[in-house]
Amino acid sequence: MKILKKAILALAAALFVWIVFKSGPDLIIAQLVSLNWKIAVVIIAYMITYYFDTTGWRWAFRREVKLPSFWRFFLARQAGEAINYTTPTAYIGGEPVKALVLRKRDGVDMVDGLASVVIAKTSLFLSKIVFLFVGIIVALRIFRFSGIVATGILWTFAGVFVLLVVFLFLQKKGLFMLGLKMARKFKLSDPLEGKRTSFEEIDRVISDFYANERPRFFLSFMFHLLGWFAGLIEVYIIMYFLGVQVDWAKALVIEVFFKAANSAFFFVPAALGVQEGAGYAVLAALGIGGEIGVALSIVKRIREIAWAGFGLIIYWKTPK
Repeated sequence: MKILKKAILALAAALFVWIVFKSGPDLIIAQLVSLNWKIAVVIIAYMITYYFDTTGWRWAFRREVKLPSFWRFFLARQAGEAINYTTPTAYIGGEPVKALVLRKRDGVDMVDGLASVVIAKTSLFLSKIVFLFVGIIVALRIFRFSGIVATGILWTFAGVFVLLVVFLFLQKKGLFMLGLKMARKFKLSDPLEGKRTSFEEIDRVISDFYANERPRFFLSFMFHLLGWFAGLIEVYIIMYFLGVQVDWAKALVIEVFFKAANSAFFFVPAALGVQEGAGYAVLAALGIGGEIGVALSIVKRIREIAWAGFGLIIYWKTPK
């Protein structure tokens, strides 16, 4: 386990450095200089979103589990999100890390931890569909059924919906045991055979949660949904600092298009290039100017890099 942790940390750290350099150190420094102390406001303001997302994860645990403090959850979540951000794992590679950090730091059983990240990811997917749907309605109203923005959000909405259906189907069939069976087919199951009982238990906990803890799942969904909408605050603040006033409808379309682009290109680490292209496209379509969109993207990336760095430090400091 120590070797695996070191390998993951080394890979994530290397990709983190690569992301910084591929993002353009000169552009990052230029934005830091132009915004000076205001960049700290952007970074700190995003804690509103992190608050909702962390709370959404906490509600994905069954009620009998004794949970650590919110702050401990926040640290574990940031460690996992740092792995998600820096590695090409479709934003799922960091989910086991969240459960692992909770176990190492706070003694939360791994069965409950892994079940919770699956349930939380499901409620996150569901809330994202609702968020994208609202974005589609607003975008169609603004663009009158035309434009790359409305079309892009619509196709991403369809894709995320299909992924959610598939994800729910796999959970119904027993997600972890299906993974073990798949590993057997490729003759990769030897290290996992001893965990068969745990895998069966995780699948049972997930199934029982959906059957018996529906109010908790609803709360997980609602807090994740609030987290998506809280992202509008960041857009509004950054645009204000860039000297551009936008109303909340446009802020919604901008944020939804960013999320849609990131979802469509989930396999690209840190959405390199994707985020900048999305910023240019959506702000050009809104008549604000593509160059402002690129600046918005860079400031967002500075915030992402700052929090990813923090998360990697938490993972590094987690006991072996």
